[in-house]
Amino acid sequence: MSTQYFNRLKKQLTDCARQHYLQLPWSMSLNPMELSTLFDTLEQGAANKGILPRRITIGNKVTLFDAQEKEIITLVLTNPRDSNPENGFISCFSPLGRQLIGRMAGDVIDIKIFCRTTIFRIIRIED
Repeated sequence: MSTQYFNRLKKQLTDCARQHYLQLPWSMSLNPMELSTLFDTLEQGAANKGILPRRITIGNKVTLFDAQEKEIITLVLTNPRDSNPENGFISCFSPLGRQLIGRMAGDVIDIKIFCRTTIFRIIRIED
């Protein structure tokens, strides 16, 4: 078998692992302090709803630019029970969801996945 085959297979496996990591409904890495901070951010977002600039909270439709894959992604941030990554519904407790909470359009998010950093730019936030 050729090196090209193994490189293609490695890329496919890496892509699958990356997607799985970003979209986990419940992240096992949440410690009590991170969970508390996330809840505080969610409460602040609910209290400031309707005030500009708009910040991301549960229920928002978010459009992102994935700098690594050079593609536009649209997703809805949901509670874990309604998470369905295959259909674009991402849990607020997933690694990507946690990074989106409280952010604004134009913000850049860096997420470390394995030994790589993935960069997303928030393009648009909708209700």
